[in-house]
Amino acid sequence: MGSKEVIEKLSSDTSVKAVFPLEGELYDIVMAEEGSVTSATGMPLINRALKEVVKRSKAICIFCSSKFEPPMDHVMIMEDTDGNVVGHDIPVNMAHKYKNDENAIFISDDFVLYPDRTDMKDIAMVMLPQKVTSVGEAEGVKDAVLLYPATTTDVLLRKHFKIKMNDIDTASAILAFNIL
Repeated sequence: MGSKEVIEKLSSDTSVKAVFPLEGELYDIVMAEEGSVTSATGMPLINRALKEVVKRSKAICIFCSSKFEPPMDHVMIMEDTDGNVVGHDIPVNMAHKYKNDENAIFISDDFVLYPDRTDMKDIAMVMLPQKVTSVGEAEGVKDAVLLYPATTTDVLLRKHFKIKMNDIDTASAILAFNIL
């Protein structure tokens, strides 16, 4: 049980277009690329999702639609040096919680800021790992987490696995887990 069962199960998911093992030199290159990513705004980027991925013993690359493992919790937050969350993404299932929040400033349809929570100095963007529900003990794995990589990593993965660059309906994802 393990990687093979995960790949087989995910390959049968209609929202998954392709699944590949991510190992060896390619794994090292992908982790180095993802670890070198900075934010487009110049804001510091803390990639806790990547830190969790590298703690796992196995990783696979998934090319999928937006219907695959939709986030049920925040995967991107803005945090000050005291640990105060001063902004975050809004997963679809949580949108109703923020519609009428008078303290929230919507900077997009799916991201809010709370300027009243901090002096807005020394803010960092934090990428969080996403918990996975589609695979688990039945496939011989535990502690599964998902990371949607930055654009540069996505391009690297698409080139390596020969996935069309202009397919906007397909995202790359890295699923990491431990074997039971």
